[in-house]
Order: sequence, then C-alpha cells, then structure tokens
Amino acid sequence: MKLTNALLLCSCFVIYFFSFALSADDRIDRSKTTYGIEDRYFLNHQINLSYEVKSLGLKVAKMRFEVNLKESQFFSNAMIQTQGIGDLFSNSTWAFSSRGTLEESKVQPKFYNNHIKTKKGVGHISIVYRNGLHNILARPAIPEEKKIELYENLSTRVIDPISSIIEMSLYPSKNICSGSREVTDGRRIFSITYILSEDLGQCSIKYIPLTGFSDKEYKKESDSPTPLFLIELAKVKIKNNFSILIPTNISTSEGVSSSIDLKIMEVNGESISF
Repeated sequence: MKLTNALLLCSCFVIYFFSFALSADDRIDRSKTTYGIEDRYFLNHQINLSYEVKSLGLKVAKMRFEVNLKESQFFSNAMIQTQGIGDLFSNSTWAFSSRGTLEESKVQPKFYNNHIKTKKGVGHISIVYRNGLHNILARPAIPEEKKIELYENLSTRVIDPISSIIEMSLYPSKNICSGSREVTDGRRIFSITYILSEDLGQCSIKYIPLTGFSDKEYKKESDSPTPLFLIELAKVKIKNNFSILIPTNISTSEGVSSSIDLKIMEVNGESISF
C-alpha cells in the first residue's frame, strides 16, 4: 500500500486547507463581494474541523484543524497523526501552528512553527517574520548550501502554509480557483497552482517543488510528477456576508486511491451539517 501517497495528500491539504473554488450551481460574483478591514476586525470565530485520511479504503491518519479569528488577528493549529494501518508503516505526528494579523488586502504572518515526529526522528522549524524578513530556526540544522539557496529565493510574497491558507480563505478573488502561490515550510519553497474545470465546476491543485529539495526529490518529481488533487467543498457563512468554503473531500486524481474526508465541522462550538 502506498502510505506515502496518503500522507503527501494530507500534507498538501494542510498547505491549502481552505479554497475559493465553487461548484457549478453555487457561483458567486466576487467582483460584487468586498470585505473591508472593519469587517475582518469584528470577526470573532473559532472553526474546528476533523478529518479522516484513507488509502485503498483503509484508515491511515486523522487530522484536526483549528482557526481562531478575533480582532483582525488569526491563530491557527493543525495536527496530523497516523492511525490504524498507518501506525504500522509510519507512526508519525505532524503539528503546525501560525499566528498573524488580517490587513486590508493580505495577511501579515508573525510566527509559524511545525514539529514533526517520525520513526526516523524529530524535526522542528520556526519562522519569525520581522522587518520583511524570514528568521528561520531549524532542527536538524539546514545545510549551509541549502540555507543560502533558501534565503536567496525568499521574499515577502512567500509565506508559510498556514498563513497562505488564511489569506486564500479570507481575501476573495474575482477569478476563483486560479493563479499560483509560493509557499515555504522553513526548509523548502514550493508552488501551489489552482486549476478550475469550468465544465465540471471542479477545482484541482497542482504541487511543484521549487527550492531546497534534494536531487532525488527533483528527479522523482521530474520522472513522475505529483498528480493533481481534486476538491469537493461546502460553503459556510460565518458572519453577515462573510463566507468560507471548506473541503469536505480531497482525493488523488490518479494512481493509488487516497482521500481525506471531513467528519466533524464546528463553528463557535456549534456543529455544522454538510
């Protein structure tokens, strides 16, 4: 069983948890939907989501995601933990957290942290954003050559996975499910590209490694590119005209069958049907 496919799917899902893709019968004219800084300041919501990750129909991991929005700030945590057959192959835990502010046209991340525990050992990364720069602490340490390459390719537009989730969720675009975004996890930089199928009203996500990967990883991606991830969504209104779209299912578009399914959704402690 390709457990790694399910875990990659799960990791990419954390990277772009919220999406603004809409089904064919649920279009929104984003050009007529605007939210000012005042609207973001008065958001006071906690969103909790629980997911189940499967590969070949077997449970391999569980995932929890929490977002707190208050006084134009965001605080978020996510955790992925193997379970069932997944424990036999990996027995791993990924924990992520991020915080920042909601500005007029973008988020401004302040801090990002991830902690990974696998059979191979423990890894930790923190990013402190200060004066337009990324201050990164990594354990194990990033090799000097890789570190130089990473910093040469970082810019203010490259933000961490969780911050990019918040930004894509709360800053709507007229052209939904389109464009690309560069993201860093503190060791590497990769791009996420949205692809919308107008005929099916379906959004897909393409993942491409850019900087900081090993020669083996680049070759593997060149020889066998990561397939597209397909998303099904539910629209949830959280305040007045403020709506977000939450994935209810994410699956691989080809290869070994892997999927992430939403099991529980709560907003401010209230269970939401979907």
